[in-house]
Amino acid sequence: MHSPLSSLVVCLLLCLAFVLVSSAQQDDAGLVRHIVTFRFKTSVSDQERAEVMSTYRALQFKCVNRTTHKPYIVSFDAGFPNSKEGQDQGQEQGYIVTFKNVEDRNYFVGRPYTYPYDPYHDAFKTYVGPLLNTTHGTGVFVFDFTVLPPVDLI
Repeated sequence: MHSPLSSLVVCLLLCLAFVLVSSAQQDDAGLVRHIVTFRFKTSVSDQERAEVMSTYRALQFKCVNRTTHKPYIVSFDAGFPNSKEGQDQGQEQGYIVTFKNVEDRNYFVGRPYTYPYDPYHDAFKTYVGPLLNTTHGTGVFVFDFTVLPPVDLI
């Protein structure tokens, strides 16, 4: 049999967990997610593909704000397709790059859309471009969005 005190402690812990999860979700509202996937030419080796991933992921630390000289990428997630749905359209690597705001994302994306631009990301685009399979499109898929506030539970 549970004591009233242990039930109270469990209830308080559950409430605290709910508050922490709720505030974490609200903290993401307004962030900008930059989703990128790559489809490579068949001639690109496994080693070259691995180099693309490590080079792209390193941008999280190389890309810095021009004024503060501090990294401006909030988070940088990377991975490989693993869905059983078969809808990856041949994309082989996926990334979610998170920015604090649209301005930081625009600086990252850079030319030909925004000046000034991040020189490290610009160099990466030049490096990866020739490795991408352009048979059906550009070999890259990009989708950006601003994170919405969480839906209130009724």
